[in-house]
Amino acid sequence: MAENLKFFSSEWCEAAMKACNASDAMYQGFKDPKSFTNRMEFGVVGREDLKMHLEWNEARITEAAPAKYDEGDLWLKINADIDTWKEAASGETEGGKLLLAGKIKFAKGPMSAAIENAGAFNNFLKAWGDVPTDWNV
Repeated sequence: MAENLKFFSSEWCEAAMKACNASDAMYQGFKDPKSFTNRMEFGVVGREDLKMHLEWNEARITEAAPAKYDEGDLWLKINADIDTWKEAASGETEGGKLLLAGKIKFAKGPMSAAIENAGAFNNFLKAWGDVPTDWNV
């Protein structure tokens, strides 16, 4: 079995990018995949040191790494606690339901992005479950 990677570490981000890009369900979940080209941040509530930045080009992740972009370059910032990210990755609860329940929060950007692309959002987070993860960070 593969060694567990620390959540949001460089190695974890790279493995998550591969898992997400391999998900046809994620790609098919975008309203308009060809126009989904953005930079975004996923963070952990109360942990400024724990965030992942993504760059998307036509609904494919071209870069995933710990925080690297300037605030002004980010289209979306989405935060949750570690247990919530773990719950979404496990497939126990869809990301959209966690968003509606207030467990996943938008700190920047249009919430409509998650609503319009709900299938992609849910499958993006579920793909995290394909990465052997050490959640004790």
